[in-house]
Amino acid sequence: MANLRNPTESYGIIAQALHWLVAVLVLAQIGIGLYAANLPVSLARLQWLSRHKSLGLAILALVLLRLGWRAWSPPPELPGSMPRWERRAALATHRLFYFLLVLAPLAGWLYASAAGLSVNWFGLFQVPDLASKDLEFAELFKALHIGLVALLASLVAVHAGAALRHGLLLRDGVMHRMLPWKPRRND
Repeated sequence: MANLRNPTESYGIIAQALHWLVAVLVLAQIGIGLYAANLPVSLARLQWLSRHKSLGLAILALVLLRLGWRAWSPPPELPGSMPRWERRAALATHRLFYFLLVLAPLAGWLYASAAGLSVNWFGLFQVPDLASKDLEFAELFKALHIGLVALLASLVAVHAGAALRHGLLLRDGVMHRMLPWKPRRND
């Protein structure tokens, strides 16, 4: 049976599931946001933006759940064979990820609220506004949201590159700690 909590050498199934679910949703979200932003003003654009807002709140909820899980089941230590600078860079990257994964959806939610654009979560219920209508603040939160997402997209590329480096070049087991399957040994 798979480990629910994180064992000392890898991530457990809950951490892995949350990681990959958030990863897929973030990639989809970036694509949906870019697509919707480039549509002409229309019903289709409003529908895509509604999906974008709902997914953003789902990501926020999953990230908060993931942070709670991480507090209850701490991640495994990075290998001692990794250089100190690399361990520090990995820690800084993960902290920045969580910061952006919380702040980007919040900025989007604040933008929608200040713009007077209601958020109806997947058509199930109305989400309360975080701010009263103020178009100047809406523009500020819109710019903040876009900037945070651009930084997040860049960080995703760096993270994927680092994971592939560990998995394909260094073959040190770091990447495989987050995979639900174990690599085959070719020794």
